[in-house]
Amino acid sequence: MRGVVFLGERKLELQDFPDPTPGPGEVVLEIKASGMCGSDLKFYRIKGGAQALGLGGDGSPVIGGHEPCGVVAAVGPGVAPSEAKAGDRVMDHHYLGCGVCPHCLDGWSQLCP
Repeated sequence: MRGVVFLGERKLELQDFPDPTPGPGEVVLEIKASGMCGSDLKFYRIKGGAQALGLGGDGSPVIGGHEPCGVVAAVGPGVAPSEAKAGDRVMDHHYLGCGVCPHCLDGWSQLCP
């Protein structure tokens, strides 16, 4: 797997990583595109990764883009075919709301209290 890594100080690098294996209830996505937002730019600009921003981590570079879409490449145990199967075109919404509050019911789970 290859990923564009934010090294900080406005530098990028294409790096190779081991192919991931999905765990129980997980899928692996072959990313085709990803949005970049302001929170991604923090890692682009600052050296030291998430740790430099007080977000934990070990200081290693960050792979940017937390708004991905692509194709399901592998499915882990416990994922029903009705949820996802290899070859499905999907997007990953990075917020998980409660599903019952007014914000969630209106499709704005990122505002879930």
